[in-house]
Amino acid sequence: MVDANTRPKSKKELRAERKNAKKLAAAKSINQAPKHQPTEDEIKAEKHRMKKELRKERLKEREKEMIKEMRREKKIRQQKRKRRELHAVGGGINPQQAAERLKERRNKKKQKKERDAATQESTLESKEMAVFDKVFNGTEEEDEEGTRVLEMGVKAKDVVIGKGQTVQNNSLVSVRYKLSGGRFGALIDSNNKFVFRVGKLEVIQGWDIGILGMKVGGTRKLVIPPKAGYGSKDIGAGSGGLLYFDITVLSCT
Repeated sequence: MVDANTRPKSKKELRAERKNAKKLAAAKSINQAPKHQPTEDEIKAEKHRMKKELRKERLKEREKEMIKEMRREKKIRQQKRKRRELHAVGGGINPQQAAERLKERRNKKKQKKERDAATQESTLESKEMAVFDKVFNGTEEEDEEGTRVLEMGVKAKDVVIGKGQTVQNNSLVSVRYKLSGGRFGALIDSNNKFVFRVGKLEVIQGWDIGILGMKVGGTRKLVIPPKAGYGSKDIGAGSGGLLYFDITVLSCT
């Protein structure tokens, strides 16, 4: 019987031994080789590479965040568009429902207009009642000192007492006047020489009443209510507004 240690080795076994011997020699040479010490340039290059890699990673993260934000915005826009389409006439509903919804909207607008009109009318009525109270019930603000209330609610205040002939009924007078009124007391009319005969209905009743007793050279302020003026006619002071006259008597015969 042949001993395994004394028999000749096969080619396969010899190749395996040579291969193992080469591996052992290579490992021994690596372990015995001196370790490489990196130079300063290599260290800088490695740091630069690492920074570059880090910058790339950050850019990728930003791109991901931007993509997510764009997707969120797109989703929101789509949701808004769907809501608009759903609430639009005929959007997402059948024609009958669309017509009913349109009719409902129109009714709401009509009701709102009616409420606004009623509110405005109520406000105007309140203002008209206030004017009525001022003119006919004497509830206006306190009169200026020296103001006298004459017939038909005409109010008179002498600014300058004249020294000439006194105005009476049937007197032919020449006057200079200014008329103002309205919310801001704007000038409505004026005349430097206006001639009329007192008490002959040639002028409004407020003038025939308010000018009596004046003397030539005198100036008087008159506040004339609608019933002694132009009634409900609007001559620039508003319908039913008070008229404010400054009258100066120039001559009287």
